[in-house]
Amino acid sequence: MSAIFKSHNISLDTKMRHLRCYVFSVLLYGAEAWTLTDTTIKKLEAFKMWLYRRMLRISWTARITNKEVLGKMKKEPEIVFTIKRIKLQYLGHVKRNQHSYSLLQSILQGKVKGKRGPAIKENIMAAEFKNMV
Repeated sequence: MSAIFKSHNISLDTKMRHLRCYVFSVLLYGAEAWTLTDTTIKKLEAFKMWLYRRMLRISWTARITNKEVLGKMKKEPEIVFTIKRIKLQYLGHVKRNQHSYSLLQSILQGKVKGKRGPAIKENIMAAEFKNMV
């Protein structure tokens, strides 16, 4: 993969297509179950910028801002926007299929009763879905 990203003979468009096809598809596998925190978002953006700098053959010691790097690259949808879109697609899938996902729907609506209070992860996930809509 690094041979493709570092090559002078391959156009930037082809490199971007490889990036979306091979890197981002693996990176975003299972993203519908992620809880997006500020730390996670910063790490994802840093990884994306690292990949862009490798594709443009910019040394890590070069003093080039992220805005300049993004200016040289053709603007792509943000990774966070893509993750939110995937999460909303999954939520729509769960909401439409009432018979297959009845337990998951009950969990998302907070209808499951038990001795313990609702878990923090479930509250965060439900709040995250509400914020996206």
